[in-house]
Amino acid sequence: MEIFAKYDGLVKKKTYICSTIINYTTNMKIKNLLLLSVLMLSGSSVQAQTTAVDPDATGMEMTAQEWTKGVVMGWNLGNSLECPNTETSWGNPETTKEMIHAVREAGFNGIRIPIRWADHLADAATMTIDEAWLKRVQEIVDWCLDEDMFVVINDHHEEWYDRHPTYDKQEENNQKLAALWTNVATYFRDYGCKLAFAGTNETTINWANPTKENQEVQNSYNQTFVDAVRATGGKNYYRVLVVQTYACSPYHGLSGFVIPEDPAEKRLCVEYHYYDPYGYGLLSDNASQNYYYWGEAYKAKAEAQGMKVPSDNEKTQENLFERIRKKWWDEGLGVVMGEFGVTNHFTAEDKETQQENMSYYLKTTLGHARERGFAAFLWDNNGFGNGNEKFGLFRRSGTTATVGNEYFLKGLCEGAGIEYHESEGGGEDGGETIDGGDVIWEGDEMMDWGNGLQLPIANTEFSGYSKDVRLILDYTLDFSDYNMIQFFYGDWKENPSFIIDGITYEKEYTPSNVHPIGNGEDGESIITFSEDVYNTLKEKGMNIQGHGVRLKKVVLADPTGIRSVFTNTDDNSPVYNLAGQQVKSTKKGVYIKNGKKYIVK
Repeated sequence: MEIFAKYDGLVKKKTYICSTIINYTTNMKIKNLLLLSVLMLSGSSVQAQTTAVDPDATGMEMTAQEWTKGVVMGWNLGNSLECPNTETSWGNPETTKEMIHAVREAGFNGIRIPIRWADHLADAATMTIDEAWLKRVQEIVDWCLDEDMFVVINDHHEEWYDRHPTYDKQEENNQKLAALWTNVATYFRDYGCKLAFAGTNETTINWANPTKENQEVQNSYNQTFVDAVRATGGKNYYRVLVVQTYACSPYHGLSGFVIPEDPAEKRLCVEYHYYDPYGYGLLSDNASQNYYYWGEAYKAKAEAQGMKVPSDNEKTQENLFERIRKKWWDEGLGVVMGEFGVTNHFTAEDKETQQENMSYYLKTTLGHARERGFAAFLWDNNGFGNGNEKFGLFRRSGTTATVGNEYFLKGLCEGAGIEYHESEGGGEDGGETIDGGDVIWEGDEMMDWGNGLQLPIANTEFSGYSKDVRLILDYTLDFSDYNMIQFFYGDWKENPSFIIDGITYEKEYTPSNVHPIGNGEDGESIITFSEDVYNTLKEKGMNIQGHGVRLKKVVLADPTGIRSVFTNTDDNSPVYNLAGQQVKSTKKGVYIKNGKKYIVK
């Protein structure tokens, strides 16, 4: 996800960059002519590695609008496969089958997988993708399809074309894009109708208003993508494809998007992203332009706190979505809101109401989309806390995923019209509950570098836990200048990196910046480590020091999986203790029910 603002007043342009030959009566003619179309686009400098086959309509009867209507609640696997170089480059753990299952269990039946392909090329001359990367993408796609989910894979953060929508780069970029998508589509050609492809992401130049040139080049990208995929034949000839407006802005799309020509009938979707209004869904660097309440329903509560709501409200949003329906849906296109959301932000004075308001915003946004048959995918970057880029819903840590913001999920379920099941027992903002573990230290001591507490943790403490161990710090902030917590390995020679809420830190962090707490307030940090750091901790141990922090408790604990608290067994499912024995009543402890671990408090 990248920030874009709302743009108006654009002149509608209708420019067809390339055309596709249609209305041929035999499969062989269709195959050969479409392949010729792509090769003409590709030229001689970039040639895709493909063998086209005849179109295959088996199991591909689903239209684009049937596909989008089928996505009841969608989710983005954000800041993972679209990272530069490696899946974990932006601090998130590798995606696991257990994470995908957790997302499905929470009620999501659609998943958008942003992917950066160009960092994983085996041959840049032909845009041939490294086999290991294709298999990794395939592995995650298969996990999603095994959960009976609708899946979108796209081309994301490819700056070689999406930051250069200009005439001077148009021919070269279309050649490479055609070759890239020919290779991707050929690899996934035999997959069924629940897998869709999306051609680009947020093509833009510095988020400025697009020129005629910018719009035309993006439209050409869309046509190249459609031509390339269709030319591979097989099930791809009938696959649902998703094309994008410039910058994935709905406003630019309403004024400058041109529907690509497609030989397959009713198999195209148009995509836009939605974080409006700017200053609420996304935060501005200018604090005076930000809002903590949205909608007419919360106007009075905002005014009671001396704050304002933005002029864009429920009616503004509904009017926009209705314009989109008339522009594209009524023309037979499916509509995909590929990203939407609100960054988690609140003030200490009215935190609970503002969290309720974010739930209402998500409910309203998803509800307006679903009323019109649009597929909507929440943006989730595993970012937690208070401020910008805090779009996390699921805490992805180690191999597990747990709900981190219950009020996000509640609003989404209500907007989707599905039953919401609260996951009790989490922290203030929901999320995982750590049970068991060892209290390494407990007290009330001030950290002030060498003049205060410097706490050693022996290497043997870490060796008793798995690589997914959590280091949990409870403390109170007590500072007049600044606050900081710092880690060393046990030999005091080097500093380990560590992860909090999916973000990787080096050496140290400032608790008041990472968590929504101020001076004099209590805080808790749940810290995880990469496998390499964990192995070094098992060898050397750790030293903790800092400044402006009064440490209260230090705990080491392994996660016990995705859990909820339950207090009864209304569904009559049998309950077992950890020894595998069925129990008739539950006391405080951990139990197994329906194959999952639960906590009774």
